Amino acid sequence: MVIITALQRLWPELPEHTPGPGPVVVQAIVLRDGAAGPEVALVKRTSPRAWELPGGALEAGETWAAAAVREVAEETGLEVQIERLLGWYARTGYRPHRSPVFVCRVMRGHLRANQESVEVAFFPVERLPAGLFPWYRPIIRDAVAGTCHHVLQVQHLGPAAVLAGLAIHLGELAGILR
Repeated sequence: MVIITALQRLWPELPEHTPGPGPVVVQAIVLRDGAAGPEVALVKRTSPRAWELPGGALEAGETWAAAAVREVAEETGLEVQIERLLGWYARTGYRPHRSPVFVCRVMRGHLRANQESVEVAFFPVERLPAGLFPWYRPIIRDAVAGTCHHVLQVQHLGPAAVLAGLAIHLGELAGILR
């Protein structure tokens, strides 16, 4: 029983699989000016244990933009203002979903974790943490470059992405990534 419990702890908790294009998950890239250049706010989820963009589901009657602002406040403690819609992203393959990604600036507040996250931090965009899911790196670069995508951006999360995500999760649990 101890071995089964240990193995269950190692396997990430994932949402139920949804057939088709999957759910819509609103995401935000929260930027601020740092001493060494632009910095981005990231949250480290409890499971899977990895750094990613703040975000989540739309609540009844909410716009995509309002959901992004609310999710950032809930997950980071920061009040933000949306600067622009970076674009819509369709992630296909494993756990497909669609995401409107907004670029935001901090208005006020202080970083704090919540029940969904074990840590929240700003990182220089030139030194993103090893534990960041790799599909977020080009999105962050596009946000910093001032890009606005007017066509749907497709990111295929195939076997390589699944293995990378599992390696990050296990590396974070083992405390060897930062």
